[in-house]
Amino acid sequence: MSQRLLENIKKQLNLMKLDEQDSNKALDLFIKNLMQANKDTNPTLSFDDVEDEKNTTTNIETNKKPTTNIETKKKPTIQKSTTPSDFNKIVEDVINNLEGGYYHPDMLKDGRLKGSAMGDSGETMFGMDRKHGKDFAKTSAGVEFWGLIDDADARNSWKWNYKGGNLESRLKNLVGDMIKPVYDSLSKRYLSKQAQEFVKNNPKLTFNFAYATWNGPGWFQKFAKKVNEAVKDGVTDPEELAKVAIDARLTSGNSIIAQGGRKVSKVMDTKYV
Repeated sequence: MSQRLLENIKKQLNLMKLDEQDSNKALDLFIKNLMQANKDTNPTLSFDDVEDEKNTTTNIETNKKPTTNIETKKKPTIQKSTTPSDFNKIVEDVINNLEGGYYHPDMLKDGRLKGSAMGDSGETMFGMDRKHGKDFAKTSAGVEFWGLIDDADARNSWKWNYKGGNLESRLKNLVGDMIKPVYDSLSKRYLSKQAQEFVKNNPKLTFNFAYATWNGPGWFQKFAKKVNEAVKDGVTDPEELAKVAIDARLTSGNSIIAQGGRKVSKVMDTKYV
């Protein structure tokens, strides 16, 4: 466990007034609460998904492999300098490519946003939903994250998809601090030890499972199961494992998750055939 992560967890424990020896129990409870929250909720629409939903309809057959080729014309947008230990850069890539800026339901009332494509989303910033992500919001990083947004009077003054101005960098780092402990816990819980090594040492796989942390524990588990099976069957090429992870999204039976799979494929520069 890195010193930075240890310090972050200690801060969270102090906030919840827990002894250090209870940290594992606290994190387990955190994950259970996340899983419960995801049982009755579909994945939150990202800002790009809002546009996709207007123009496309996805029909997924879960028993067939997709036959659509995804052509990647752009160069990989995952930062070349990203290493397994620099998780916040991975988080920044997820935010920049798959998530969006600020949203508040009040925008639908005051005219800052037309329509209701954001569905049941609460106040949202960089994919962190204040309504549906209460356990994230309770962490020390979450308290600071939403505190900065409140102090900026974002609810009344920020436009839709605003990135936070001079707060953007700090807010992105705080998202990383919220996501990392949950990512680590889910990885240990659902990825086999051998699969963990592949994911940890390959930026594309780390990117996929970091984003899966946003998707929720249930989806993380489903994607992990597919990768575990591939590793068990002898697949050791990280590029092939990345394709397995994308396939798990495309054949998920959920249109939003499938849309995310196509976007992940482009970001990872992994052509799915």
